[in-house]
Amino acid sequence: MNTWMKRYSMLGVAAIWAATCAVPAQAQSAAVMDRLAQGAAANGKQITWYESSPEDQISKVLAGFNQRYPDVKVRYVRLVGGNELASRVIQEEQASGKSADVLTGGPDHLWQLNHRGLLKDLSAENLDLPAKLLPVNYSVPTTASVYVEIWNTRKVKDEEVPASWDELINDKWRGRIGNWVRAAAFAQLAHTWGEEKAEQQLRKFVTLKPYLFKSTFPLAQGVASGEVDIALGFYHSLQPILKAGAPVKYRLLDPTPMHTISTGITKSSSNPDAAMLLALWLTTPEGAKIYEDATARGNPVVEGTQTHQMLKDMKVSEWPFDQNDKLAELNDKFNAILAEGAKVK
Repeated sequence: MNTWMKRYSMLGVAAIWAATCAVPAQAQSAAVMDRLAQGAAANGKQITWYESSPEDQISKVLAGFNQRYPDVKVRYVRLVGGNELASRVIQEEQASGKSADVLTGGPDHLWQLNHRGLLKDLSAENLDLPAKLLPVNYSVPTTASVYVEIWNTRKVKDEEVPASWDELINDKWRGRIGNWVRAAAFAQLAHTWGEEKAEQQLRKFVTLKPYLFKSTFPLAQGVASGEVDIALGFYHSLQPILKAGAPVKYRLLDPTPMHTISTGITKSSSNPDAAMLLALWLTTPEGAKIYEDATARGNPVVEGTQTHQMLKDMKVSEWPFDQNDKLAELNDKFNAILAEGAKVK
């Protein structure tokens, strides 16, 4: 086992907006936060949080939260990749009338849950939020998953590295390229390219016989080990192997597809004040920084995060919140196309 792999094993891998749309780094209304904290403590019930990050990362987030609000108890449940968020919550609500209190996931998943009437209307809660932190009435932006091109520096020479989407979706990478099992990057690119071009590019991508990984963390590891030479992955999933010294580099392509990850509160929450307190704290400068330091995913609409800085000069491709029904439609369609000709790892 080489040096980087030893270091990687030690570390472990359990582990939109442009700059003009950013929210200034300012604390949420102290009165609102104090009111929610008092209500949460008076209620006393523990809340459950569904999210997709490794447990060791979220334990750091909750440590920061509990340093600020020691009387609010949170149980974390990891839903790997976020793929099962909507289906699990729907099943649990149908079976027992109760699921998790706090749900952090992609816009299409939260849209599905709100469409079924399962999420609390946050606009009716007098939370004193700026418009950019309440783009729809059922969720607040928490973080973002940013797509990057990643490659193994021992398998791909610097002069070979694709500098554009056309160079990445090229026959030279047939059988050498990896991707997540979902075609969500192409669904987001459709907002910039148009649906017709995005589908054409996806079908061309499928002819490359990409290897599909069930999560973006093993995808990044697959690039590092040389299982695939190059891949379309997430910036945050790449960080553990970069820290381990793996022979991997990354690049943002123009346009850059991104998923804003948001947080909603279930109507069935047993302690809604605690649930809203956690959701709002994650949008504060303190919460956003702690979350980004722990997970490598930052809030793109909160100034001061590394994610906001990274994206400020890039053209981001993402469907707006009020068109999540279209995103959900494209995800279903494009996922089926991707599954037709790829190999699942």
